[in-house]
Amino acid sequence: MIEVPSEAELRRRAGRKWRSYPDDVIPAWIADMDLMPAPAIVETLSEAVRLGDFGYGLTMATNGVPAAFARWAERRWDWRVSPEHVLLMPDVVGGIANCIEALSAPGDAIIVQTPAYPPLLSSVRTAGRRLIEHPLADGRIDLDELDALMSRDGARMMLFCHPHNPSGHCFTALELTGIAELARRHDVIVISDEVHADLTYKPHRHIPFATIAPERTVTLNAPSKAFNVAGLRTAVCAARGDLLAKLKALPSTRWNAFSAPGVRAALAAWSDAGEDWLIACVDHLQARRDQLAALLAEHCPAIGYMPPEAGYLAWLDCRALGLENPAGYFLERAKVALSAGPDFGAPGEGFVRLNFATSAEILEEIVVRMGRVLSPLPFTGGVGGGPVNVSTKPKQALPQAGGG
Repeated sequence: MIEVPSEAELRRRAGRKWRSYPDDVIPAWIADMDLMPAPAIVETLSEAVRLGDFGYGLTMATNGVPAAFARWAERRWDWRVSPEHVLLMPDVVGGIANCIEALSAPGDAIIVQTPAYPPLLSSVRTAGRRLIEHPLADGRIDLDELDALMSRDGARMMLFCHPHNPSGHCFTALELTGIAELARRHDVIVISDEVHADLTYKPHRHIPFATIAPERTVTLNAPSKAFNVAGLRTAVCAARGDLLAKLKALPSTRWNAFSAPGVRAALAAWSDAGEDWLIACVDHLQARRDQLAALLAEHCPAIGYMPPEAGYLAWLDCRALGLENPAGYFLERAKVALSAGPDFGAPGEGFVRLNFATSAEILEEIVVRMGRVLSPLPFTGGVGGGPVNVSTKPKQALPQAGGG
């Protein structure tokens, strides 16, 4: 049921993942899957093509997406959310910017737990707020440190990536309850980015933060990651009470730029047929996650790897390699494009992020290439030739928004 095109076919795609580096590089950086989309999504988009249905879409109140998300949330996560509390938007990154603008003021302190998805960091800086980093250990939270941080810096907001990107940690009820208690004590609003929620591996279970602290939570979600439709630009923002009122007070253009094809895709994703495909997708990703562990043990034993509890992103510890810039090294020597750890904040030094949402064959080629350049080579210093400092940026400058 899960189909992954050949490398030759993938290179024909127009998206950023496969077009940003030369053809001799295998991309494993941005959070796009190589999988073909769910048949239900293919069918509805094919119908749009047949009908020429690319005009202005229905309004948020009439297109059915808020109701579809509400049904999905109750079915998947036992979260009862009213469709009236759900706003549409183009993407999660735009939703983060909207929340910062509507629910904080210039100069306010905003906590981001690092390592963090890079747009979380840049969104705070761009908005003129004070960025407060709270370092995590493998995605785990030290609640005492978080308490002290909130007390000392008077934070107004926390951007919470749940499940965590890049570690793949799935936060437990105990952890979420601890965060909620601190948020109430310090009057902190929590913006919960839950875009990877549907990709949680058993026995772990995703618990929406809004089920723990509904009065101070804004939840951002989308079919973009689980169903690989980020380019269709349709996401949701769920809140209630005063938080929802303040968000609605933003200019209407912040909420109505979603696309008509994206609405079709969201409705197909959050359906019975979409869920059938999603179950198979998660099985495929879990197989690749476990395959990656075996491949690293065989070809790159010095690289640390804790298999993620959710998502298809592996946070690899390369500190034992003695490389100044691991992502740059693998790009130059192995022709493998990875995300550079420092882009995720200071705790990312010595790490890289690898996207394993591909075929077994392509994943094997990625790790074999990496292992090959870590074999003893006639260079001085470090493993595989010592420190190098090579740019990991794509051949063209690209915006971070929606970069996964």
